[in-house]
Amino acid sequence: MNSLKALVLLAVGAILGYVFSSLSTESYQDNLTPPMVIAVKTPPTAKISKLKVAPDVLDQTIDASQVQPQVTNNQTLTTVDGDEMLNQQHLDLIAEHQLLEDKYKKSKNKISLLKNQLNEFDGSKVTDEEMQALAPEPFKFFLSSFRGKTRNDIYDFHQKEDDVDWGYNMKNNISDFVLTHYEATNIDLISVICKQPYCEILAIEKQKDALNKIIKDINQQPWWTFSSTSSSSNNESTYIFLSM
Repeated sequence: MNSLKALVLLAVGAILGYVFSSLSTESYQDNLTPPMVIAVKTPPTAKISKLKVAPDVLDQTIDASQVQPQVTNNQTLTTVDGDEMLNQQHLDLIAEHQLLEDKYKKSKNKISLLKNQLNEFDGSKVTDEEMQALAPEPFKFFLSSFRGKTRNDIYDFHQKEDDVDWGYNMKNNISDFVLTHYEATNIDLISVICKQPYCEILAIEKQKDALNKIIKDINQQPWWTFSSTSSSSNNESTYIFLSM
């Protein structure tokens, strides 16, 4: 009886030992199994967002290139040619304007000369003696050579009171211009008298045509507004009467 009981206990112990041994082996194998790697795919929305950003960047690049266009050699040459053409047109217009202005002044002088010639036919009650008394030697005989309206204008000019406004300023303009001209050393400016709208100039030339050069240049001044010039001279002395 005791022997039978011992055999049963031995069998039970062997079975339990086998079961425990199997469980331990499986648990050890489970621990040795490497972890699984799960592949994560990029969500579709992420790809779509990248596609949305790219066109915006491209659009910005295109806009920047439009703001700062590249200039080619042909475009540069075209711009230079255009500037040269505009400059040439500007110079041509200036030359044409100067030509028209010169023609206008010549026509104006011819008209003044014709007017003076017509005025010579008008009568005057002023005597030669009265005219000669208006100027010193050697200019007094020049005044008596004028006739008609010009004689009357010169005589009336000397009867007027001094003009301390327009006359004073115009006298200074004429005197300053004559005395600072490059031909100033070739003349003696004796007198300049101005009473609106007339001026009288007395001068003696040391060199021929010196006064003519000065008068030609003074006509270009913006303040020179006289439309008629009457003059009388000999080899040295010159009398000039100006009217607007």
